[in-house]
Amino acid sequence: MEKEKLRLDKYLWAIRLFKTRSQAGDACDKGKVKFMGSNAKPSKAVQVGDEYEVKTESKRWVIKVNGLLYKRVQYSDAINFYSD
Repeated sequence: MEKEKLRLDKYLWAIRLFKTRSQAGDACDKGKVKFMGSNAKPSKAVQVGDEYEVKTESKRWVIKVNGLLYKRVQYSDAINFYSD
């Protein structure tokens, strides 16, 4: 059985780049999250192997998706689901 599609805003929140899911969604809406050079919508389905450019207040990330994370976990676990 395949899991349901994982939304980008939920993924960014789950891997702890944003404190809340709505902050992750706002960042997508404001063009701070890019996929292949273009703005990514909060509802975009995340796939393993995708690369995103993400601008947060503290840092600019280029993350590669290593695994799909459906719920928020502690930082030490979350870092296994992406590479920067």
